Amino acid sequence: MGRLTRVLCLSLMVVVSIVSGSAAAAMSKRPPMVLGERISLDLKGVDIIDVLKLLSQKGGINFVAGRNVSGRVTIFAKDVEVWEAFERIVSANDLAYEVNGDMVNVIAARDYELSYGRKFQEPTETKVIPLKYAKVLQVATVLNQIKSTVGKVVADEASNTLIVSDLPDRIKDIEGMLKELDRETQTKVFEVDYSDVEKLQDKVLEMLTPIGVFSHDVRTNKILITDLPEVVSRVSEMLVAFDTPDPQVSIDARILSVQLSNDLSLGIDWQNVLSGIDAQSRTSFRVLSDIIGDTATQKGAALSLITSPVSDTTLVIEALRTKGDTRTLSNPRIMVSNNEEAKILVGTKQAVVSVTTTVPSTGTVVTSPEIQYVDVGTKLFVTPTVKTDGNVMLKVRPEVSTAVIETFADNRIPIVTTTEAETNVLIQTGKTLIIGGLISESKSKTRTMFPGLGEIPIIGWPFRGVSDTFAKTELVVFLTPDVIEPNGDVRTMADFDREQMSTEEEIHRNPVPASYGELIRDVLQEHIYTEFYETGLGMGAVDLSFVIGSNGKLLSVDDISSPDGDSYVQAARIALAEAQPFPSFPQDALAKEVRFRIAVDYEPQENP
Repeated sequence: MGRLTRVLCLSLMVVVSIVSGSAAAAMSKRPPMVLGERISLDLKGVDIIDVLKLLSQKGGINFVAGRNVSGRVTIFAKDVEVWEAFERIVSANDLAYEVNGDMVNVIAARDYELSYGRKFQEPTETKVIPLKYAKVLQVATVLNQIKSTVGKVVADEASNTLIVSDLPDRIKDIEGMLKELDRETQTKVFEVDYSDVEKLQDKVLEMLTPIGVFSHDVRTNKILITDLPEVVSRVSEMLVAFDTPDPQVSIDARILSVQLSNDLSLGIDWQNVLSGIDAQSRTSFRVLSDIIGDTATQKGAALSLITSPVSDTTLVIEALRTKGDTRTLSNPRIMVSNNEEAKILVGTKQAVVSVTTTVPSTGTVVTSPEIQYVDVGTKLFVTPTVKTDGNVMLKVRPEVSTAVIETFADNRIPIVTTTEAETNVLIQTGKTLIIGGLISESKSKTRTMFPGLGEIPIIGWPFRGVSDTFAKTELVVFLTPDVIEPNGDVRTMADFDREQMSTEEEIHRNPVPASYGELIRDVLQEHIYTEFYETGLGMGAVDLSFVIGSNGKLLSVDDISSPDGDSYVQAARIALAEAQPFPSFPQDALAKEVRFRIAVDYEPQENP
């Protein structure tokens, strides 16, 4: 008994008790040369290498010990099988082994786990799983990505059956995944009307499960999907959302050339141009950079104004004609798809002639001319992008170029001088964008000569002369984009608003029809003209801000101001009071009360 106590106290020793041979034999497959010899052992603190040597001699087993195999063994066993004793020693000393034919490789347990991805003698399971709906090769591809390092997946395509061998926990995961994958699938053919099936391929494949099948036919522009029913439904919703016609944009372009005088050497003075337009029309204009008194303040602006009706555009053109020689270079109307570039050229194609000389083996010189063309003149590139709220992003690149022909070594080469600008502008559909600031200079020579005398050499030089003429012009471009429906109708901002805005937002933006606002202006303007005339006031202007109820009655006056003095303010206040009640709101008006802001310019006439 005392001897046994001393053995248990040794810190580096492990005591192994062997109670039966059948339990140990079940731990692993025995090598073929093990015949079941039995042995009795009484060892204390013996090196593991010596123990393996002893077992090899007694049982006829071939052992190979790895470099990390170390430790000491204490074992007391009586009449047990050699192989059973070996497995107990391996288990107690944190070792592992591999059977390769007649050889048994003994290694450290941590080396075994690093090599095989699992602990030594960790149990594995093998399952034979027939598939009902999914294709075995597709499922095997998925399972090979989730199996452990010791797992194996075999696909039998003939019987559509999987043979899976892996750790028990991993087998459960695989069975759970197969329940989701091996379900009845659905096949559906989708007709794509507007999109390109090849461009939709990546979007569809992202939605499919690993067992999903995608195919398409370019000729008929159709897509075939095979997958789980819920996946096919999601793909259908996606295709409905993406397979929509591209918006078409009709661009009405007008390109003008304005001769600049010395007063306009820095470019068109838009403030001066708009000063000739009445106050009502001026309120239709907005400047992209600055607004002071509803007029543009920037000279030579590359991007100047945004206006609405065609009549207002005509007003601007007529105002330009009063400031200088204005010519219309082009007035095209082109249709372009969304996000596609439209190109307008007003000019010529200059020929570039180059001559290539070759000397073949025959010694005869061969020259071959080559002609290429370069666009010269006024070019306009416009790319529209339609937004969901009715705005159109215009990528605009106007370009003005001139060419001087040079000849070099029998080659005709145009030297092209170009002025261009490029920008992106957000504008509402139906509105007009005016672009200026593209200024070019030209120089010309004028020869004068007195007939007869001017032709006499030397003596005739006082009777002839040459003068240089300089000209400066500015290019002005008007662009009006209109979004076109598939049926050919023009899509207005009201159409976009009905889709985008809630009822509250629509009331805020469009409380009453535009025609009613014009009626209020006409009625008030008539009363103001009459009051100013009877009061004897001279030319002046006044701004009014007031609120009208749905019955046409004046509810409040927010502000009345005039840069010409209080007498104009007082007269306008009297005119406003006399003008009410105004006509009642139309039936289609959305608001119960509306605030109006009206500016009126007054110029005395004989009969108001």
